[in-house]
Amino acid sequence: TVPGVFVLVLDVTERRRMEASLAAAHAELEKHSQLLEATVAERTSRLREAVGELEAFSYSIAHDMRAPLRSMQGFSRLLLEEHAAQLDANGSSYLRRIVASSDRLDRLIQDVLNYSRVVRQDLRMEKVDTQKLVDDIIATYPNLQSPRAEIFVEGPLPPVDANPAALTQVISNLLGNAVKFVRPGTLPRVRVAATKRYQKSADGQVTWVRLEFHDNGIGIPRDAQHRLFAMFQRLHRPELYEGTGMGLAIVRKAVERMGGKLGVESEENRGSCFWVELRAEETL
Repeated sequence: TVPGVFVLVLDVTERRRMEASLAAAHAELEKHSQLLEATVAERTSRLREAVGELEAFSYSIAHDMRAPLRSMQGFSRLLLEEHAAQLDANGSSYLRRIVASSDRLDRLIQDVLNYSRVVRQDLRMEKVDTQKLVDDIIATYPNLQSPRAEIFVEGPLPPVDANPAALTQVISNLLGNAVKFVRPGTLPRVRVAATKRYQKSADGQVTWVRLEFHDNGIGIPRDAQHRLFAMFQRLHRPELYEGTGMGLAIVRKAVERMGGKLGVESEENRGSCFWVELRAEETL
C-alpha cells in the first residue's frame, strides 16, 4: 500500500479582509459614539445654563415688580379711605377694582417667587416631625380652624425625611385647597391620615410614608385631573374660587425635589384625596 498525503489549502484573504473591515467599522462607530456623547454633554450644559439664567431673570423680575405694585396698593387704599367722599359711585367702584386687581397680582407674584425659591434653593433634608408640623400649620392659619373648618388628624403621623420649609408649603397648600373648594354653605371637613408602603431596593427595604388629605369638596372631573399640577392651571372661574393656579405646581415641584411622589384620587361632587409620598425617616 502506498501511503498518501492529503493537503488542504485555505485562502483566508477574504476572511481577514472582512475582519479588518469589521474592526474599522467598530472604530468608526466608537468615534461617532464619543462625539455624540460630547455633543449631548455640551448641549445639556448649555441648556442648564440657559435655564438657570432664565430662572434667575424671572425671579429678579418678579421680585422687582413688587415695589411699584406695593405703591399702587398703598395709594389706592389711601384714596379709598381718605377721599372716597369726593368720588361718585363709578369712581369708587373703579378704585375698588384697582385695589382688587393689584391684590390678585401681588398674590400671583408671591406664588411665582415661591415656585422659584423651591426650584432654585438647596433643600437640606432632615427628620421632620410630621405630626407637629401639621398641628402647627392648623394652629397658624385661621381658615383651617373651627368654626371655619373641621380638620381631623388621625395621628400619630410618622416622621419623614424632608425639608421643613418645603414640606410646610406642601401641607399648607393642600390643606388650604381642601377647605376652599367646597360648595357654598358647606362646612369644610378634612381628614389627614398616613399609611406606610414598603419597597425592596438594592440596599434593602425602603419605607415610604403616604400622607393623605381627604376632603368633602366639589371634587375634580377625571378629564381635568392631568392638568392639576401644571403652572397657572385653574379649573374654576376666579369669582367662584380665588387663586393663582400656582399652588399645586409649587406642591409638585417641592415634592419632586424632596425625592417623593404625589397624586390625587377624586370624582366630581364626591370630594378628593390628595396624597404625598416621602421616605420614612426610619429607613435612612
